[in-house]
Amino acid sequence: MADKVTIDIPKASSKEVVIIPIGDLGGIKKKFEKIDQILFVIITVLLFSLVAIIVSVVGIFLDQMRYNNAAYKDYAEKIEIVDFGQDANNELLQQNKQNQELILQQQEELLKLFEKQ
Repeated sequence: MADKVTIDIPKASSKEVVIIPIGDLGGIKKKFEKIDQILFVIITVLLFSLVAIIVSVVGIFLDQMRYNNAAYKDYAEKIEIVDFGQDANNELLQQNKQNQELILQQQEELLKLFEKQ
């Protein structure tokens, strides 16, 4: 192990410049063109995916709005109301009061009947 292998690398002078043969430039240019094509395809696919996602979300939102509207319409038809105004609320309140008074009167009559027996 005493004998170590040494590699001598000659120092380049400041005037030396790397010379690339013309044939290699064509290969490098082709590789960059391939990378450009791949990047273009990737960006195009991403843009189409983004548009597809936006269209699907809008479609789901519109479908949900239509479903909610149809469900509300069905529910309103079942309970036979479509639009309540203040007058309708007051009318229902009056009917409720009358029904409560009627129930109280009937309970008093029942109590009188049971007391007589």
